Amino acid sequence: MVGEAGELLQRIRAWTYRRQRLGRAAATAEEALRAVVGVYSNHPTAPLALLARSQAFGPDDLGALERDRAAIRLSAMRGSIFLLPTATTPRIFAATRQPFKTFARLVTHAGLTPETYEQFKLHVRDTLREPLLPAELPGALGEAADPTGEARVATGVRIMAYEGLVLRIGSNLRGNTLRYVATEAWLGQPLEEHDPAEALGWLAGEYLRGYGPARVADFAWWAGATRTRAKAALATLDTVDLGGGLLLSADQQEEFARVAPLDPEALDVLPKWDAYTMGLAPDGRQRFVADEHLGLAYSQGGGGTLHGDGFPLLLRGGRAVATWGHRFAGNRMQVTVTPFPDEALPAAAYADAFAAAGAVLGASAVAVKEG
Repeated sequence: MVGEAGELLQRIRAWTYRRQRLGRAAATAEEALRAVVGVYSNHPTAPLALLARSQAFGPDDLGALERDRAAIRLSAMRGSIFLLPTATTPRIFAATRQPFKTFARLVTHAGLTPETYEQFKLHVRDTLREPLLPAELPGALGEAADPTGEARVATGVRIMAYEGLVLRIGSNLRGNTLRYVATEAWLGQPLEEHDPAEALGWLAGEYLRGYGPARVADFAWWAGATRTRAKAALATLDTVDLGGGLLLSADQQEEFARVAPLDPEALDVLPKWDAYTMGLAPDGRQRFVADEHLGLAYSQGGGGTLHGDGFPLLLRGGRAVATWGHRFAGNRMQVTVTPFPDEALPAAAYADAFAAAGAVLGASAVAVKEG
């Protein structure tokens, strides 16, 4: 990699790596969460994404964020469920909120009419004052005697979650067991309303600060917005174009020019659906993964087209050099690393890289092998 284009790519790699707080650069998990806007709420994605960015992060820290109401789980970018900083959630939700027609068919599927769904919402908001597991909802809401009650209640509550009226609360760092609670009961107030267009402009600024320099196509893909809305949102910001449509916040230009190179031996363990791997459009990921390795780093559909699912990755010097997977045998965490072609990694580095992940997930021991 030589010439101005190669130098710019390396600068972008170092810049985005640091803006993402990789290398465990954030002082706290909450700082890490704010830096990337939000992380996918799936487990173990959420805890491992925060671990990769936080100086200190233990098995209880994610639960503490939720118990302290510093972070909540809600539908956000591209209609996916994210763990978000509570303080910025209302704007994020306003910018990315799906129209109700997206979920209208679920109301019918749950055996509810528009009128009975409105009554159901009022009942849930009055009753669901503490986090409950899905199986506990019918009894709490007075539906236990109805054999179809559990399915109807579970679907109705999920629709309410998409409307921002119900929140999901995590229960287990290794899996996706969730509890549900009324938003107003958990936070003491409903989500603050924001103008969607203004909120999207704000979100565009947050995106550039955490993921830039980036193109209109990147922001549109990440946010789940149309190109037209994404372009309009970015146009409200003071930006500079580094070439090829790569936009950087103007107030970051001098700092960008001074960014230091990355340590070529630095190792980062990124989980499936990490904020970084899911933050750029499929044709804009060269800063951390070579084009010839995209098919190894992301799922593919028919004809070899890339899907949105980013696999768990191991970064070395900010570049993706391997995928990895894990499973538990009792409390022992067994990790398999699959290096990309022509990438050699020292075995000792494996153990160090995954020890912290094992500790967060409650592993009594971690064994790493090459696949």
